[in-house]
Amino acid sequence: MKVRNYFLIGIFLVALCGCESREFKAERQMWRAHKRAQAIYKNPKGTPPFQLAQVQKEYQKIIDKNPKSLFSVQAQFSIGHLYLVVGDFERARSEYKKLDVECDKRGNLCAEAIFAIGQSYELEEKWSQALVQYKNILTSFPFSSKSLDLPIYIIRHYQRTKDAAGINRSCDEALAYYASLKSKTKAERGGYILDSLIARSLIEAGRWQEAVDALEKTVTRYPNMGADETLVLKAVIYKNKLKDSAKAKEELQRMLKDYPKSKLTKKAKDFLAQL
Repeated sequence: MKVRNYFLIGIFLVALCGCESREFKAERQMWRAHKRAQAIYKNPKGTPPFQLAQVQKEYQKIIDKNPKSLFSVQAQFSIGHLYLVVGDFERARSEYKKLDVECDKRGNLCAEAIFAIGQSYELEEKWSQALVQYKNILTSFPFSSKSLDLPIYIIRHYQRTKDAAGINRSCDEALAYYASLKSKTKAERGGYILDSLIARSLIEAGRWQEAVDALEKTVTRYPNMGADETLVLKAVIYKNKLKDSAKAKEELQRMLKDYPKSKLTKKAKDFLAQL
């Protein structure tokens, strides 16, 4: 009986070592491919086609030998990025699209792949096509990490292009989007994050009075979650954007009273002395 048990343990250890060996080999191959890819990233315009093909082939070997592993996903993503940096946007999109099938359940990798496709359109100055990709993330992967940043990313695009109508429209869309997510989550931390993103959207859009109102809601609803920072931020907006020093003073005094042990106490006192 003991002999049989030792035999089974031996088989298990051999199998385990084999798995670790395969993972180590894949990791080493990935490291080598990444190292060679760095040369392309540093000089994308001067990269000869054969060099790009060699690195692409190295990543493809990793995919072929580890089809269902995270290494495969990382390698496929890297191939797409190689073509993106050298300016072959059509090929980059084709490579990123291969990630749509084998992605993690939460959609983070899928969202990253779609975002990269959107960026390829942005680099071609095709914003409308990029926006289609970004909105696809918002609808298809609403709770991915990328989806939380995207509405503000879109607002900033319209800021750069000085499109006032686009800023307001995208801000309204952001507010509606974050509100819809909030209605689907019961976690207090999640609610705080979404309320904070609503306030950030209004700040990005330069809608200052609405922004301080939204910030006040986060203080009221979540007094133990960064409320001291929020009150200082409100004071800054009142002073610098709404030109209301009296309101700024009120917010700072309130912060010092309600959160005397805050790390921002000195900063708040210095700010208050300037009013």
